[in-house]
Amino acid sequence: MQSRPASLAALVGVVLIGMTGFGIFLPIFPFLALEVGASPTAATIAMGAYSFGQLISSPFWGRLSDRVGRKPILVVGLVGSIASYLWIARAGSVEELGAARLFGGLMAGNVGAAFAAAADLADDKTRARNMGLLGAAVGVGFIAGPALGALLVGAEESRASFAFVCQISAALASLAALAALFLFRESLPPEARRKQGEARVSRMALLSARPALTRFIIVMFLIIAAQALMETVFGLWADAELDWGASEVGWTLACLGFGAALLQGGAAGRMARVMGERTTLLIGLAFFAAGFGGMGVARDAPALIAALTALVIGIGLVTPALNALIAEQASEHERGAVMGLSQSASALGRVAGPLVSGPLFDFFVPGAPFIAASLLILAALFVALGEPAKEGLVVRDEG
Repeated sequence: MQSRPASLAALVGVVLIGMTGFGIFLPIFPFLALEVGASPTAATIAMGAYSFGQLISSPFWGRLSDRVGRKPILVVGLVGSIASYLWIARAGSVEELGAARLFGGLMAGNVGAAFAAAADLADDKTRARNMGLLGAAVGVGFIAGPALGALLVGAEESRASFAFVCQISAALASLAALAALFLFRESLPPEARRKQGEARVSRMALLSARPALTRFIIVMFLIIAAQALMETVFGLWADAELDWGASEVGWTLACLGFGAALLQGGAAGRMARVMGERTTLLIGLAFFAAGFGGMGVARDAPALIAALTALVIGIGLVTPALNALIAEQASEHERGAVMGLSQSASALGRVAGPLVSGPLFDFFVPGAPFIAASLLILAALFVALGEPAKEGLVVRDEG
């Protein structure tokens, strides 16, 4: 019988390989969209179609994994990714690109299933460690992926080189699917699975009963929407302002992810222990807003580097602090529902951001989406400031 550490190691490997494949593809998408004749607005909407699909399908995949187990959802989600990447590689129009991205999002139940499996494999003492390991795998994938994508696309960018990158993403998703199928042992035993029709925790009841949770969920939505504003047009902005291509954009995103991962793995945790999660969140939001504002006025590489430095600090401080504050608002039997609310807010933010980033880029100055992102972060800071510094969790165990 496979041990829990072996199952966890297989799970981390599956997520690392799958997210590296996802990260490889990200820097080239805006340039691929332009290659097939898309406007910046159409390109960002096509890119955001993935998050729209994920927003629609995530509750279904989560409930299904509670009934049939994590392994089938992991495998099916990765197979869906393979099909999406191969479709994108052959797409001849922005409409096809958007449809392929939407399909990929609709099939994207694998990440949620992976985090649920990590919780299945944990006890009270190892839950945080397991989540940290899986989070690290996601982070490393987003560092290695864009860097590998920058190498693969090469100096001579073309439709063929973009298609090749998509095919490599599909190959890595295939490898991850095989690892999930043959190396990962199902983590949810039959006796622990939810029976169809069994009562679930009401998410709206949680929000209405806990103002603190509502505030943090709003902050999550605003932060992710701001990040999506930046991510979907960064390649287009770099092309317009710095004359960069997919390779330079890929390396920049890799460095951004590397810096944020380093901070999250070290200084952010120590700072939260000394100053508290709320203070850490507020400081991180201030850096976040400054970084986006700096990007909005940057016109050369040195100015961009200064802005990205502030952005790295903001991401590194905000992400763990906000997740900890949200998790604190749940008792043990509500944790899945509460973290599901957080994931829904994230998906909604990733839908909303691309809907406005392209029009802002098209009809105003190229840096307009970054200024809008800075304003969203300032709104998040205002919401977070409204939360008392010493508000404890009030959990009512009903029934």
